[in-house]
Amino acid sequence: MDVRFFKTRNCMNAERSISALVNRDQSLPGLGLWYGQWGLGKSSVANWIYSMLPVFYIVMERLWRPRRLLEEFCETLNLGSPQYRLDRLSDQVAEGLRKWNQPVLIDEADYLLKNSVMLDVLRDLHDKTATPFILIGMEKLHSDLQRFGQFFSRILPSSIVEFQPVGPVEVALITKEWTGLTIEDEAADLFCQLVEGDFRYIVGYLLSFEKACKEVNKTDLIDVPLVKSVFRNQAKRIKKRIASGSAASKLIAAGRG
Repeated sequence: MDVRFFKTRNCMNAERSISALVNRDQSLPGLGLWYGQWGLGKSSVANWIYSMLPVFYIVMERLWRPRRLLEEFCETLNLGSPQYRLDRLSDQVAEGLRKWNQPVLIDEADYLLKNSVMLDVLRDLHDKTATPFILIGMEKLHSDLQRFGQFFSRILPSSIVEFQPVGPVEVALITKEWTGLTIEDEAADLFCQLVEGDFRYIVGYLLSFEKACKEVNKTDLIDVPLVKSVFRNQAKRIKKRIASGSAASKLIAAGRG
């Protein structure tokens, strides 16, 4: 299977989001937001855009605090050693952002809410430089940010993207491009229901479909019975692993492991 990046509607919406921010009138707010449940390809889209467009990309971590965030900006923008005082460090980052004049993608942005001062830091940088910051996070990020009115009011409405599950039409196109196989419409519908449009699961199961088609059924067509068969076999393997794990746990608990 030849797995390559596939431009889903989520990706195209993300591209439009960046375009709206970059080409906005400077009197308009310049923060953006991409959000949605896990597995819908947000980070994959961010990585692809980072490789294709003039943007910076920062991935936050749980333990970060305001200083660590500013230090990451310094490293990402290649600004040299960070200033010791926080106010001067903020000025250093602002100067770098003005120099580069490029959008910044901030992934795992939910961690910003662990310390709301980090939201203030971003708001200050945005106000001083007009740099577009696109926050990328889980489905609750949109509603959680609304609690911070000063920050949320700076998000440009046309830049907000809610990532959606992959649909049957996209599944059919991805299947053809990656495997060379054809998936029937009903099979694509069933597949999307079973994986709930989760891009990660789609990749894994396409490998199983390809193997079943080429090694077992000797066909280039994925139909409903094949989809059901692959999922049934996968469920059996999971049950076996769970049973084995339970048996091993019992042995260890009994001192015989």
